Order: sequence, then structure tokens, then C-alpha cells
Amino acid sequence: MDNKAKITRRVANAASPPPEGYYHIWDTELKGFRLRVRASGAKTFEFAYRVEGQRQRLLTIGHFPAFTPDQARKAAEEAKYHVGQGRDPQEEKSKARRACTVAELAEAYLSEGRIDKPTKRESSWKTDETYFRCHIIPLLGARAARSLRTDDIMRWQADVVAGKTATIRKLGFRRKSVVRGGKGAATRATRAFGAMLNWAVKRDLLDNNPVSKVPKYRDGQRERFLTDQEAVRLFQTLATMEEDGEVRAIHADLFRLIALTGARLSEIRELAWSEIDFLHHLILLTPDRHKTGRTGRKAINLNSEALAILERRRNDTQWVFPKASPYDGPIEPPRRCWNALTERAECPGLRIHDLRHTFASLLIRDGHSLAFVQKALGHSRPEVTARYAHLKDEATRAAFDHVGRIYSGATSRPRHVDNHVSDAMDVLASALS
Repeated sequence: MDNKAKITRRVANAASPPPEGYYHIWDTELKGFRLRVRASGAKTFEFAYRVEGQRQRLLTIGHFPAFTPDQARKAAEEAKYHVGQGRDPQEEKSKARRACTVAELAEAYLSEGRIDKPTKRESSWKTDETYFRCHIIPLLGARAARSLRTDDIMRWQADVVAGKTATIRKLGFRRKSVVRGGKGAATRATRAFGAMLNWAVKRDLLDNNPVSKVPKYRDGQRERFLTDQEAVRLFQTLATMEEDGEVRAIHADLFRLIALTGARLSEIRELAWSEIDFLHHLILLTPDRHKTGRTGRKAINLNSEALAILERRRNDTQWVFPKASPYDGPIEPPRRCWNALTERAECPGLRIHDLRHTFASLLIRDGHSLAFVQKALGHSRPEVTARYAHLKDEATRAAFDHVGRIYSGATSRPRHVDNHVSDAMDVLASALS
């Protein structure tokens, strides 16, 4: 619901994101000047106007807090003056953009692309910005965007793979930024590059997208699943380390809840009490809180072990896993703690996200369909879940082998694969409790 106020820094800071979509705060002193507040938390200064009786036009000024209200107001006043002279600020801006460099286009995309993609999460925008700053702008930033050709993109992609964008920057005491190249970085940077150029084509800033014709490197997505023995060993080790004070209880419960729900790290780490429906045993995430926000709300089911974890984590803050007082907000990702755990449990290379893969593999091996797993994990497209298809095939073959043994007169009947997996899940649940 839109409202009115003099747009100041205090007003901008106090503007709360809506549950979904966006709303405007219209300035009471300068007609047409407004602040758009999105569900993702992004806040953008804009100026709405009309030129010679035409339909309303919109000039995007910039994001808060990169732009202060005073700076944005000054830009809006200048635009209003140009409108009074019969000029169209947005059209002039678009013409200038058509001659912009790749670096300038990236800045425009990171600022104005949010208007065209309101369901894209703020964390995804920040990830894209990292790829632009680390891999795209250093090599192609000075090039005119309209001069890019397919062979330019292919050469740039090969340079990223070869590590030409690799660098180490000091950020302060014991802090540094390490940028590496490689196929993974090239693949994801190319995807971000292509999305930006698609946006530019839709905005009539470019005639075509040269990235669309470039062969992409494979994502190299890892499909690491814990075996039944590894799963039990991992969480027995976790319990031992927690008892010995080597792992904080808040981190131990975070890992357990991810394993029991198959949720992403960010979905559980940033979990708020208001997102939990204890009556119906559900976690309900708004579109801005999960990766596939365009599909609407995401429901995560809670079993009895997960509910028990949430009950013992009850506290007086907004967050299920809060930072230590007096800081406000959820805890930081516990990377060191996880590395120490996996090393002790002899699970080298295991990522926190692999708990999600393991959750999916257990569901499939227990007889559930890929469609069921897609819904359980919250995948927006079935092809994402298809990576687990080979596990379904393994479970099917085991069931067929069982039928074959019966008809061949086998004297001893092995336990059905579903019973085996169910037993393994029972053992895992007991280790977690």
C-alpha cells in the first residue's frame, strides 16, 4: 500500500519490505519523486513524470543507501527541470545507454534490472554483482557493449577458465578476498553475463545477445550423497563434539535441522519464528526467502525430530538461530565448525548443501517418486530434480531383483530395499535425537 512522506534517510531506513511485491513512498515536497520498496528489501529512488501529455514515464535514479535521499532528490529536481523544457530524461538516458560500455551496462542492470525481475532474491543480485566485478568488468568492462561479438565472449570465457581474473585482495585484519577462475566460475559468470545482455535487448539497448550462441561449460554440479554409514557416523560425531564443547549447540542444531528437512542453508540459518507453523508442522517461506520465489510460498514439512529441535531452540529474539547478544540478526554461516566436523567424521569434501542431496536420495530410495521429491525440495523445474533419477533406477532394479529371486526359488529372501532405507533413517533419527 503506497503512502506519502518527505523522503529522508530516516524514512528510507524505516521502510519495511512488504510480504510480497512492492509499494511506493511518494515524496510530499517534490511531485513524482518516490521510493520503491520491494519484498526483497531493495529500495530504489524513482521519478515519475509525463512529457507533453504522453503516458507516464519512469526514470530510475538509483538504490538506497548507495544513493542518499538528498542526492536522489537533486537528480529528480534536475529531471523535472528537463521535463519542463520539453525533454524526456528517460529517453535521453536510454540513448546514452545504447553507447555505453560493458561496465556501465552492468551498473544499469544491477540498478534497474530489479524493476523487471521483482521476484529475484537480493542474494542472487549480490552474487551476480560479484561475477561482474570479479570476472566480467576486469576483462571486458571498457568495451562498448554494442560491439561485443560471439568470439569476444568465447575468448573471455577461456580467459576466466585460464585464471586471468584470479586475484587476492586484503580486506582488513585477517580478512581477504580470494577470486579464482576455472570452469565453474566461467560457467556461472557466463550465465550472469547472458542474463544482463538479455535484459539489455528487452530494454532496446542492444540488438542481440552474443552470449546466447556461446557453448557453455558444464556446471560441474556435485552430487555427493552420504551413505547410511556416513550419515550415522557424521551425526554421532556431531553429538560427541557438542558434548565435548567443540561444537556449539546452536551450530549442531542448525546442521541437524537442515538434514531433517532437506532445506537450504540460508532457509534455515535465517529462519524466523514467524515462519513456523507449529500447529500444522510446517515452515512457510515467503517468495523472497527461497530460491524459486516466483513459484510463490514454499512449505517445508517438519517431522517430530525437527519439531523437537525447534522447541528447544525457543528464545526471545526474532530468529531461531540468532547471533550472540547484543547483535541483531541470524548467525553467520558456520564454515569452520562444519569443516572440523567433516574432518573428524572422515567425510572429506562434504558440503552443508550435500545434506540436502542426502535427504533427496533417502526419499527416492525409500520409494518416493521424483515428482514427490521435487515438491519436497521446492524445485521449480522437474529437470532440476532429474539429477536424482539414477537413484530411482537403482531402487527399481533392487525391487526387480527381489521379484526375480522369488520366482527363481531363492531359499532366503533379503530384506526389501525400502525396509533397509527405513531402518537407516530410523538409526539416523535416533542419532539426531
